[in-house]
Amino acid sequence: MAFGDTGGSVTELIITCRTPGSGGVAIGKGDVVKLSGAYTVTNATDAEDAIFGEAMGAATENDVAIPVKVRGISIFPYTGTTPLVNGVQGVVASATDGSVKAPATGNGRGINVKVDTAASVVHVLI
Repeated sequence: MAFGDTGGSVTELIITCRTPGSGGVAIGKGDVVKLSGAYTVTNATDAEDAIFGEAMGAATENDVAIPVKVRGISIFPYTGTTPLVNGVQGVVASATDGSVKAPATGNGRGINVKVDTAASVVHVLI
């Protein structure tokens, strides 16, 4: 990377989790996920749920392995108020499955590093 370029090399931590053992599963690649049990994730979120990471693959079946990025830069669709880029604020889950939003109170998870309002996505260092 040349001096003055933005971004740089990317370091990520991806762990293997599982989908829930019962109920509907419709996790899309890139969806925000939350923990619903020990190493178990779901994208069925309520507003203000704490996010765990980003699904790195899609899953539609119960109790199957799914890779989840838990550290690194993730690009999430957001709903509602545009998230702030201020060096401290992150995001929380929205009521729209697989999406995030600016927290009503507190800082949420991660640090927002860029917001693309035209595409309604936020880049988050989780």
